[in-house]
Amino acid sequence: MSKLKIRDNSVHFWHETSSPTLEGLMGTYYSVANGYLGLRGTDEEMPSWASPGFYVADAFCAAPSKLVPIHPADHVLSHPEYVKEKYHEAHQKIQLTTLPNLPNPIAVNLWCDDELIRMETVSMVTNERLMHLDEARFSRRFVFRDAQWRRTIVDSQRFVSWDHRNLVCMRYEVTRDDHQAQIKVAPYLKSDVTNDEQTKLFEIVSEEQSDGLNYITVQPPECQTLYLAQAYSVTETDGKTVLDVVVAVTESDQETTNNMATEALSQGFDQLLHLHKQAVADAYRQSDLYVDADAFTRQGVNFGIMHMEMALPIDNPKTTALVKGLTGEGYKFAILWDTEFHLFPFYLFSHPEQARNLLLYRYNTLDGARYNAEKGGFKGAKYPWEAAKTGREECTPWLILPDNEIHISADVVYAIRLYDENAGDPTFLLEYGAEMVIDIARFFAYRSQWVEEDNRYELLHVGCPDQYHTHENNNTFTNYMVKWTLDYALSLMDDSQYAAVAKQLTLTGEDRQRMQEVAEKIYLPQPNHDGIIEEFDGYYQRSQDLRGISERFCAHTQATKQPDVSLIFKQDPEAFPIEIQRKNWYYYSDRCFYGSSLGMAGFALAGARIGILEESVDYFIRASRADLDGLRADSDLGVHLASYGVLWEAAVMGFGGYYPNPREVIFKPNLPRQWRNLSFTLTWQQCQFRVNITEGYLKIATQASNPKSIPVRVQDNNTRLCAPGREYIFNL
Repeated sequence: MSKLKIRDNSVHFWHETSSPTLEGLMGTYYSVANGYLGLRGTDEEMPSWASPGFYVADAFCAAPSKLVPIHPADHVLSHPEYVKEKYHEAHQKIQLTTLPNLPNPIAVNLWCDDELIRMETVSMVTNERLMHLDEARFSRRFVFRDAQWRRTIVDSQRFVSWDHRNLVCMRYEVTRDDHQAQIKVAPYLKSDVTNDEQTKLFEIVSEEQSDGLNYITVQPPECQTLYLAQAYSVTETDGKTVLDVVVAVTESDQETTNNMATEALSQGFDQLLHLHKQAVADAYRQSDLYVDADAFTRQGVNFGIMHMEMALPIDNPKTTALVKGLTGEGYKFAILWDTEFHLFPFYLFSHPEQARNLLLYRYNTLDGARYNAEKGGFKGAKYPWEAAKTGREECTPWLILPDNEIHISADVVYAIRLYDENAGDPTFLLEYGAEMVIDIARFFAYRSQWVEEDNRYELLHVGCPDQYHTHENNNTFTNYMVKWTLDYALSLMDDSQYAAVAKQLTLTGEDRQRMQEVAEKIYLPQPNHDGIIEEFDGYYQRSQDLRGISERFCAHTQATKQPDVSLIFKQDPEAFPIEIQRKNWYYYSDRCFYGSSLGMAGFALAGARIGILEESVDYFIRASRADLDGLRADSDLGVHLASYGVLWEAAVMGFGGYYPNPREVIFKPNLPRQWRNLSFTLTWQQCQFRVNITEGYLKIATQASNPKSIPVRVQDNNTRLCAPGREYIFNL
C-alpha cells in the first residue's frame, strides 16, 4: 500500500488525520467550489463528527437571529444603545439571511459483507487528504481494518465542475487488500444536515431513491426551490468496486435536474474530469501568478488564487463573491466591503467580463441601498455593511456597523471607477455605473455635517476600517474616499452624456449645490510636523499602552486591527509623497495587532509599493499562510478570501509595481532581493499580456488576439506601444 503522492508542494497540500477536533479545519481546507456550488471537504462515510456543508451561491434564505449570538456590551462592535438587555427579546425575533446547508451530495454507505463500515468503529490505518490546487480537485485515501480484521482501501476524488456549473462529480473506489469479502456501496443525499446552531434551513418537498438515481426537492424559507439529483453507477474493475456519482443542482424543475445528472453520468467520470481540468487551466491562464519564493509560500499563493477562482460567480449577476466564498458559514455568507475594495482588482485584471457581473449585483440591489439611506433619514443610496440578495442591511441591529461603517459605499464607487477606466467597456458607466456613483455621492453629501467653528464639512460618528475604532469622527480613509466619490460624481454630472442619468435621479438644484459644497469643504486630515496623518480625530490622545488588547479592550488605545490610513495610498498612490507614505507605514504597522487577515497582506502591499521590501516580504510570506498554517485560528469557519485578494495585489501592484491607469499600462517594479523572478498575467482594456520581472529587466508578452497595441511605460521611461503577439523587454 502506497501513500498519496505529492510531486510538487507548491500545487498540492496533504493531511493525514481523522481527529474530530480538526474536522472543521479539514472541511475548509479541502473545500471545492465553482462560484455557484460549494462543497466542504467532509469524509464520504459521514462519521458522527462530520461537518458536511453544501451551498448554492444565490440561494439566500431567511434564518433566525440565533445564528449570530448577541455581542457583549463592551465589545468594540456593539451598538452602545441597541446592545442593551432591554432589546434582547426583540433581537431574538428578527430574521437574518444566509445560505442554507443543503443535503450533502457525496455521502456513501459502504459494506464489507454485512458489516456497515463506520469510521467510529473500524480500526483506521490511515485517512489521507490531498488537494490538487492546479486542478481544483480533492482526493482521499482511507484505509481501515473492519471487525473481522480485513484490510480495505478506499480511494476517492471529487470536484465541483468548472466546466458545467451545476455539477458535482465523485469517484469512490474500493479495493480488497487482503480478503475477498463482498463489497457493496450505495450513495445517498444526506438530508439530516443543519447550519450553525443546529438550525435546519430547508423543508423537503419530495424525495425518491431508486437504482441509479436519487433525487430530492427542497424549499428553504423565503427562497427559490432547489432541485438535487444524484445519478450513479457501480462497476467491478480488476477486483475493485468503483462508484461514480454525478449530482446536478438547479432552480428549474426536478425532471430537468434528473436528466442533467443522468446525461452527465453517461459521459463518464474521466471525460467530466477532463473537461473540468480544461476549464481550470483556461481560468488559471488568465489569473496566473508566479512568485519565486519557497514552495510553501507559493503553495499559500496558489491556495488563495484557487479559492478566489472558486468564489467567482460565472455569468450570474444575482450574487457576488461572498466573504468566505462557499467554504464555510463565517459571517453567514455576507457580502462585505471585501469584494469591491480587496477582491475586485484581482477579478478585474483576470476576468473583466465577470468583474462586470460583480458590479451588476450592486446595481441590482441599488433599491435596497436607497432604502437604507432613506431609513437613516438621508437622500441617495447607502450600501449595507452586510448585504445579501436585496441590498438592504443584513447586519444584526445590536452592532454599530450598519450606522457607522459608511465607507463601504465609497468602496463600491472605487470598484466602478476602476472598472470603467481599465476594462475597456464603454457602456457600463452609462447604463449602470453613473447612476450608482451619483446616488452614493448624494448620500454622502447629506451624511456630512457642517461644523461652523471650523468652517468645514465633517463626517461624524463613523467606523474606521481598522475596526478597533467604530465610533469616531473624521476617519482619514473615509473622508478621503467621500471626497473622491463626490469629485467623481460631479465630473460625471458635468459630462453631457450622463445628463439623462442625473435627470432620471431627479436631482434638485439643492442636491447639486450640496454635493459641490461638501466636495470643496470636506475636512481632509493632513500630515503633522512628523509626517504622520492622524487616523481620526483624537487618535493621538489615545493610550499608547497596547498590552492586553482584544476586541473588548482596544478602543481607548492606538491599537489597530488592520491597515487604515495606508489604504488611501492604494486608492491614490500620488495623494502624498513617498516619504510621507513610508513614515505612516512604519508608524501604523507598529500599532497594528493583525486581528484581521487583511493586516499582514495589507502592509505587504503598502510597503512593497514604496520600497520597504524586507519587512514587506516577511509580511507577504506570513499572509500567504493565513489559512494553511491557521494563523487566525478560525479557518474552520471558511477561508479568509479577501486576504488573498490583497496578497495578489501585494505581488502584482506592490512588488510588481503595476499601477492601474486609463491611458497606459504603468510598471514601477520593486523586486525584493529574495526573489529572482515574478511573473503574472493581466487583462487591460480587453488586451491580455504576461509580465515577467527579473533583476534588471521586465518582459511583456502580448496575446496575439489582442484588439489593439498596448501603451506601456516602465519606471519613468518613455511609453512604448506593444503590438499583439509580440514580446518586449524593458530595462530596469
